[in-house]
Amino acid sequence: MKNILITGGAGFIGSNFVRYLYNKYPDYRLIVLDALTYAGSVQNLPENGFSSERFEFWYGNVMNADLVDALVGKADIVFHFAAESHVTRSIFDNRLFF
Repeated sequence: MKNILITGGAGFIGSNFVRYLYNKYPDYRLIVLDALTYAGSVQNLPENGFSSERFEFWYGNVMNADLVDALVGKADIVFHFAAESHVTRSIFDNRLFF
């Protein structure tokens, strides 16, 4: 069984990718990391994912190096979708975008 880490997995693009993998590849174990900001919601994730042994959700930020390091250590493959997407937000607090 492959372990796949998806950062930003509760956002629009990430959650569509998570649902695709979850439905198409029953041999994959998915680890989703998301900060659940304005763009992410657990309601975007697979409907029965939270009750499945194939699915693991972590509430956290990719800027937390210790958490990311631990999750990457469990993963065979990493897909990185975590991002800040609004231009006005980048002007307000640009360090989040670097």
